[in-house]
Amino acid sequence: MSAEATESVAAAPGVIDESHLIRSVLRLAWPVVIQQVSFSMVQLVDTALVGHLGEDALAGVRLAGQIFWFSQAGMVAVGVGATAIIARSVGAGHPEDASRTLRNAILMAFLWGALMGVLTWFLGNWGLGMLGAEEGAKHQGTVYLKATSIGMPLWSIIYAGNAALQGAGDTRTPMVNGVAVNLVNVVVAYLLINGPGVFPRLEVLGSGAGFTSAAIIGSLLVLAVLASGTKVVHWKPWEAGRLDRRDARRVLNVGVPAGVEQIQFNIAFMIYTRIIASLGTTALAAHGVTLALQSLTFNVGFALSVATTALVGQCLGAQRPDLAEKATYVTMRYSLVFMGALALTMMVLGGQITGLFVGGENAAEVTGIGRKLLFIFAFAMPGLAVSLSLGGGLRGAGDTRAVLAIMAGATWIVRLLPAYLFAIVFGMGVPGAWLAAVLDINVRAALMYLRFRQGRWKHITV
Repeated sequence: MSAEATESVAAAPGVIDESHLIRSVLRLAWPVVIQQVSFSMVQLVDTALVGHLGEDALAGVRLAGQIFWFSQAGMVAVGVGATAIIARSVGAGHPEDASRTLRNAILMAFLWGALMGVLTWFLGNWGLGMLGAEEGAKHQGTVYLKATSIGMPLWSIIYAGNAALQGAGDTRTPMVNGVAVNLVNVVVAYLLINGPGVFPRLEVLGSGAGFTSAAIIGSLLVLAVLASGTKVVHWKPWEAGRLDRRDARRVLNVGVPAGVEQIQFNIAFMIYTRIIASLGTTALAAHGVTLALQSLTFNVGFALSVATTALVGQCLGAQRPDLAEKATYVTMRYSLVFMGALALTMMVLGGQITGLFVGGENAAEVTGIGRKLLFIFAFAMPGLAVSLSLGGGLRGAGDTRAVLAIMAGATWIVRLLPAYLFAIVFGMGVPGAWLAAVLDINVRAALMYLRFRQGRWKHITV
């Protein structure tokens, strides 16, 4: 290792400590777990709070969540690109370059969020119809989408700001922001859904208002922290409208494949959801609740994936591909342990967990289906651990095109066709569709492992 690279590692506070490898990985990862749980809880809380309003409200809000995921494609593109570029700059000891990337990322994220907010407001009803929502669910979902569309530009800012901080090695600030966002959503949504005391009872509209209120607070918090000058990356409000085209192209060169990955997955997932919707509102409600619960299980693996992305970028910036590889395998092993434990929990307590979030006249039937789905998905958890960890490493290196190819191939070929065959042709219902998802995730993990072992990611220039 050169003297210059050694100085870079020492100068960058977020870079991995080789002598305490496991501690460095966990130091970055544990705040992301709390952050992701908090963000996942935003929609999970919405699901729980509207669950007692009936199947139409529950199915409408969950389908609206699918459309919101589609709008996240641009956020992912900017976020992944910013994390990788900023991590390299920090690893190389160039914080001024990292701050320039931050400024461009915030501006691009805001513009994307504004565009998606407008499209969601005007086309949300059509999108819900395309997903197969019945009339009552479509009405409720449209109400929710119009309320949340106002907050989309601000949610994009939160996403970009947190991604920049994570690339710089600061995962604790995004964690605090995530907790604050969730608390605001819980309080506002509860008050406006149910209307206790002087508050109006807005039902599903109140849930959307809670989401937008949380986005307002979260965006103000992350911008205040970035503008304070106390972090490795610094956002200057008076330069907020300046776009450096060269740096923006660098971010998009790495990030666009990740955004396309998100788009293709969401389109495929809409088709997947359409297959399930054809089985009826009860099946769709069970799928929606279980999906919200299952999203929580991603959090440990995703946290380690985020840590891997940052560490791989920083180590490559410091000219240490050997250390990047070592850190990635550490995160993969820890992810397997933690997600294996979650898989066992899902197998044993799936019914009880699902029952906490279900109400209405068909609660027993929805809970029964949910228990089966969580049991089935437990068999995907080891593969998910491998896929998330190694995918995070590849993204941190800028090898996002390979990740896109793997994700797209597995999703369209391995998930969708078997989902239709198992659920509809063979009459297995929603459990059949979820079996196809398990197959998809395990194939994806095998392909990620093979790509990472090839080592081509060590020589990518971003």
